[in-house]
Parts: sequence; C-alpha cells; structure tokens
Amino acid sequence: MLGSMSTGAIMLAVISFVALSDVLIALYYRSLADRVEIGETVSSTIEPAAARKMATLLLVSAPVMWLVIALISFGVIPTGVDPIRF
Repeated sequence: MLGSMSTGAIMLAVISFVALSDVLIALYYRSLADRVEIGETVSSTIEPAAARKMATLLLVSAPVMWLVIALISFGVIPTGVDPIRF
C-alpha cells in the first residue's frame, strides 16, 4: 500500500501526524500552566506565562504548517513533490 502512494500523500500523512502531536503537546502545556496557576506543584521550573506562550505558538503554527504542506501535496504550490491525484 505504501509503495503505491505518491510522495505528496506520504508527506501529508506524516505532517498530519506531526501537527496533531503539536496540538496535543500544546494542550498539555496549557493544562500545566493552569495547574501551576491554581497552586498545584507540578514542577519548580514551569512558568505559566512561558508555558502559555509555547502552547499558543504550537496551536497557531501547527495548522499553518499543515495547510502549507497540504497545498504542496495537492500540487497547488508547485515543487518537485509528486502531487496527490484522484
């Protein structure tokens, strides 16, 4: 099955997994910041503002990264990648 997939499809599948992982990590950082702010001892090195900034960065950049790779994978942005064809 993997042998018949275009490079665009493989690239889109891998980046989809990475983007989903980034969103899950961002939600984890956001929950850490919430827990530290209410007084729970999670770690002595966690700063809520920095954790929220990292979460926001991941929540904004993951969909943008996925969209760019999707456009490349479908051939909208021309590159040397074999695009997905239906």
